[in-house]
Amino acid sequence: MEKKTERSNCHFAVQQASDGKPIVVVQLYQDAIPILSGVLLGFALLGGTQLAQAKELAEMLNERVLDCFVTVKDRSGEVG
Repeated sequence: MEKKTERSNCHFAVQQASDGKPIVVVQLYQDAIPILSGVLLGFALLGGTQLAQAKELAEMLNERVLDCFVTVKDRSGEVG
């Protein structure tokens, strides 16, 4: 089966979950990955992680991560 990889530049940001804990979310700059359209991709952090620590983590990711990518195996055998 063929695989197709789609990429988008991204940015990491800190938000608060409904329980008040900080989470790190991925924000795509373009709508270049259709499978992620309307999807919120995020990371739950270990209990006890402070807001300042979450912001530091997001900053480090923004300095080092080039882009976000998704590789999808086309079930029909054709690359879409």
